[in-house]
Amino acid sequence: MSDKDKPDIYDVVVLGAGLYGIQAARCYLDIHPTAKLVILEGDDVVGGTWSSKRIYQSFWTQTPIGMAEFSDRPMTPPPLEDQYYGFFPAKYVTEYLESYVDDHAYNAQTLGSRISFGTQVERLERYTEGSWTITCHRGRILHADKVIDCTGMTSEPHVPDIPGKDRFEGLMIHHKDFGQSSFLSDPSRHHIAVLGGAKSASDVAYACAKAGKDVHWIIREDGGGPGALLSAEGKGGYASSIDGFYTRLVVPLLPNPFSKSSYFSNFLHCTKVGRWFFEKLWNIVDEDQRAKADFHRDEGQAMGFQNLEPDTAMFWQNDSPGINQRPDFFSTIAQNVSVHRQSIEHLSPRSITLEPNVAAENNARHILVDVVVLCTGWDPVSRIFPPRDAVKLGLAVPLSEQDQEEEAKWRALEGAKDRDILRRFPFLARTPPYRPAQPSHTPFRLYKAIAPPSDIDSHSIAFLGKMVVGNNFRVAEVQALWAVAYLDGKLKLDRSRIEEEIVETVTWCRRRYLNKGQLGSWFPLDTLAYTDMLLDQLRLSSHRRKDWIKDLVAPCVAADLQGLIAEYKELYSG
Repeated sequence: MSDKDKPDIYDVVVLGAGLYGIQAARCYLDIHPTAKLVILEGDDVVGGTWSSKRIYQSFWTQTPIGMAEFSDRPMTPPPLEDQYYGFFPAKYVTEYLESYVDDHAYNAQTLGSRISFGTQVERLERYTEGSWTITCHRGRILHADKVIDCTGMTSEPHVPDIPGKDRFEGLMIHHKDFGQSSFLSDPSRHHIAVLGGAKSASDVAYACAKAGKDVHWIIREDGGGPGALLSAEGKGGYASSIDGFYTRLVVPLLPNPFSKSSYFSNFLHCTKVGRWFFEKLWNIVDEDQRAKADFHRDEGQAMGFQNLEPDTAMFWQNDSPGINQRPDFFSTIAQNVSVHRQSIEHLSPRSITLEPNVAAENNARHILVDVVVLCTGWDPVSRIFPPRDAVKLGLAVPLSEQDQEEEAKWRALEGAKDRDILRRFPFLARTPPYRPAQPSHTPFRLYKAIAPPSDIDSHSIAFLGKMVVGNNFRVAEVQALWAVAYLDGKLKLDRSRIEEEIVETVTWCRRRYLNKGQLGSWFPLDTLAYTDMLLDQLRLSSHRRKDWIKDLVAPCVAADLQGLIAEYKELYSG
């Protein structure tokens, strides 16, 4: 083997230079500053979802100032004219991340200089029991003792198979590429169709409407429906709705297995009076948001604005919810966007034909279209692993590639655990009317949503960001620290509990979040409980306030995590 064909040898290889990859590298190097570490990034810019290629004018944060940052470097607040109850345009996050990787240096190398841009990973396989071979395009090969996969959940676009798609002569792009497109300024591309009911679809539809386009927002009739949008306005002295939500006072109102039971949580979930109060409170939240949107307003009747009313209550999160960060969002959509709750029958060269839906408002059939924007989500499958390896690692795979015997074992365990979940949270048995979807993939089965159960002995690979959460900044920072402890063998793991916890998480997620919980990775309301659980396992406490009242009612912000690495080093030194 010639020198040029020899593999590059690294202590650690990080996959992805988004939020999770940046924090994985920073945290590992804070603890191991002389480690030979490289970040492999397929794109030519840093930031992942927040990169300069993927942002656009109507893309704003869903976490406010003080939370949309990392603990070791506060973000300079955007100008007041670019804030709405603390939420702000994504471009400021992009600038923050670009400077962040250049401001952090270890052993005379910045994080930015460690990023290998334009490096597409094609295959990741075990080299020995405790090391990995990474094969990249153009034949580059790396060996690493440790791998931290930070490719997350928004790397591979899901492109639906629409009849007639190949005959369509207009422009069709996925939301991932919307920031790089130029059709908003192209007068020849006037008729726009936005497909999907998620928050990304609302942002794209709004952007197109503000650009003066003829916009049709199409949400399929048999899906989870349009995403609920929570008001940005805070109540009870909180600057924003998210400030009030990210308090430990609220955690008992969010049934999840990450939090320890308390007298208050047992009262809420296991007594008739508590369950009445619990349901009443969530009904108030749901009714308040529907009233603010005013889905049946007169000005929107002709445009089908009422089709944006969510199918299920906000508690269940069986859609793709978000924050309404603009005061004119609902009025802009009601007056300027035709909303259709119909499935697509087929595409023609310059039009879309919708399936008839007699129950739908604005029941159109044929729509003239120049551009189709697919806000249709993401493929959960990681293509860099052979299917058999992906199953062993606890990653999601298509049902056609599952190990039947292994899957039967998991299903039996989940069936038994379901009874335990309902005993702890009886309200979850009161499933609302919804359209159950047939699962297409196996769920993620990672311990603590990070570690593969098959890797517990060698502790050589960790996965960060393999879930949907409300605050990725906080989760990235805490997951990164937990992953370093895991990779270093610092955690005392109870093998008998690992499988049980995985089963518990998947079973709970399906009960709690209905269709969205099928993958066992949907935690939109559980960020605080999840990160507190990880830090409790690490036996760290510097993120908690000494004043118990403030610890209970104060918003949990990035600065709270500032002392964790120093505390970790002191606790685990030697």
